[in-house]
Amino acid sequence: MTSALVQLRALAWLRWQMVRSPGARAALCLSPILLIWMVQLVVSSAASLTHPALVAALELAPAAFLGFGVLAVVAPLTAGGGNEIVPSSQLVVYPVRPRTLFLGGLLLAPANLVWVVQLLVLTAETAYLTLDGHRLAGGVTTTAFVVCLTILGQALAWGVVGLRQTRVGRRVVGGMSAALVVAAVLIVRGGLGNRFLDASPTHTVVRAIAAGPGQRWLVTTAALLLASAGGVVLGARACGWALSRPNDATATGTSVVVRRRPARRTALAELIAVDRASVWRASALRRGGLVLAVLPGVAAIGAAIPWQSLVVLPGLVAAGAGLLFGVNAFCLDGSGAVWLASLPHDPRLVARAKVHVLVETIATSIAVVLVAGSLRSPGTPTAAQVTAILASALASGAMVVATCLALSVRRPHRADLNGPRDAVAPPGALTLASARLALPAGLIGFVLEGASHSEQWWVPAVVAAPIIAACLLWLARSLARYADPQVRSRIVQTVSAG
Repeated sequence: MTSALVQLRALAWLRWQMVRSPGARAALCLSPILLIWMVQLVVSSAASLTHPALVAALELAPAAFLGFGVLAVVAPLTAGGGNEIVPSSQLVVYPVRPRTLFLGGLLLAPANLVWVVQLLVLTAETAYLTLDGHRLAGGVTTTAFVVCLTILGQALAWGVVGLRQTRVGRRVVGGMSAALVVAAVLIVRGGLGNRFLDASPTHTVVRAIAAGPGQRWLVTTAALLLASAGGVVLGARACGWALSRPNDATATGTSVVVRRRPARRTALAELIAVDRASVWRASALRRGGLVLAVLPGVAAIGAAIPWQSLVVLPGLVAAGAGLLFGVNAFCLDGSGAVWLASLPHDPRLVARAKVHVLVETIATSIAVVLVAGSLRSPGTPTAAQVTAILASALASGAMVVATCLALSVRRPHRADLNGPRDAVAPPGALTLASARLALPAGLIGFVLEGASHSEQWWVPAVVAAPIIAACLLWLARSLARYADPQVRSRIVQTVSAG
């Protein structure tokens, strides 16, 4: 363990040296302080909660803890075992231990805006459960729960990575994933969600937090800590096992026969087809896209979200879709960016093709979650609510597309996207980008949710119109910036050679 920690410290220091921007370094240093301040703000606001709201929050506590558990498992699975401090392709000649890679993924687990939001939700629930005192004991149990689920989720992800090294293992993992999705749909459609939640072990954690110091609290907290220690050992071994297993794809060869695609009528259509294929060929993007299409829809069906609350969902889903590849859209070209730049077509078509594929991805994600959420939304929506939902989808989608293209033009990154753990940008850049996407998109949703209370159906449309217009102007400015040869050459050089 000591040698792994030494290697982890060296890799973290190397990553810090690779951050050249003073603003990025300042943001990384201020992020923990900001998180502590937000935790303190959430805890202090518990005393001002009204009694009906407090009762509702306490009833939702087991579901909130279970939601964090699901996130802790799904996040490293979509990343192929977890995020990397330094890409593994750059560490081939160095004797980096598997335990170091496992600990590095744990270190970067908080570099996820959704993880942080879930942590704040658990902090609020803990504050509500401990209003009569023993907040320190409740905080210790919640911290042990967060650490335990994060470690176990990472260990499970590495086990899945090891299974997927063979064709039989991939079939087993695919069958189990399909069975879980079918089971979730059956539970939701059969109205068994409450029974499933009652059988969840998170009830034990919630009761221990509410009870405070005592036998129940001691046993629960000790069990979480022991499970965390065991998860570190098992996770390190699972990581070593997964990395030591040869992929059977190398035994059969990597070359495959690909049928030639029919020629498109225009150069823009050809570039769009290339970008679509680039998204699908990258296993990391392919897996993330499938999760993005399935998980929000299942969650929306299970939660039976009211029509009024559906207004907020498009912004959150659009932000997640933008993080898939939109924040560094030109990395889809990779080393082929030089070849594309040499072709006899309008250079601006490359950016327009990226925007087209990004709009398709975001629109599909929003449509899936809205259709799934509307299946079990109680009651009949008003005309203002329907308009607000559509306006939220358009406004938040436009905001995410405009922000993504601006980030792609201003701060491109090199990303090969060959392995299952490759990301479109470094972890710090992804964290900052997630905040820049989620906060404005969420704010648009909340503003339009307030407009949905109006008795006039056109009020949400009037509120969303200037937002959409401003986003279209911002998008046009980014396209004009990409038309500059100096800016375009910098992007091509960065995404092709680093």
